[in-house]
Amino acid sequence: MNAFSGARPQKLALRIALAQASVTACIATVCGLAWSGPHAGSAIAGGLIGIVGNVPMAIAAARTDGSPAQVLTRLIIGQLTKVGLSVALLLVVARMPWLRWLPMLGAYAATFFVFWWVPTATSRRAVKARG
Repeated sequence: MNAFSGARPQKLALRIALAQASVTACIATVCGLAWSGPHAGSAIAGGLIGIVGNVPMAIAAARTDGSPAQVLTRLIIGQLTKVGLSVALLLVVARMPWLRWLPMLGAYAATFFVFWWVPTATSRRAVKARG
């Protein structure tokens, strides 16, 4: 049993992406209200980088079918895809003149927290439901 037991992989991956989008929207709203549009845009950019990078990893991690070697291979490929996409997108965004680094990195980091929090919360809910 793992954190993904009891949930369909696609449903869990979607739940992770939606939670990441919600956290990104909250951070962007706070940044926009507290500071300015470029701060909000930077938070959105950071969150989107995290979401785009995490989706392949979420799908790879949620698929537990196959042999242990196949599962491990999927996880490694998912992680490499996540890192590659994240680095490429960070390099693109770093060239934008409107970029504000702190909100961008804050939202980016928040997506990683959500990536680990959602499966943990889902697993705890499933355990409580089984009683």
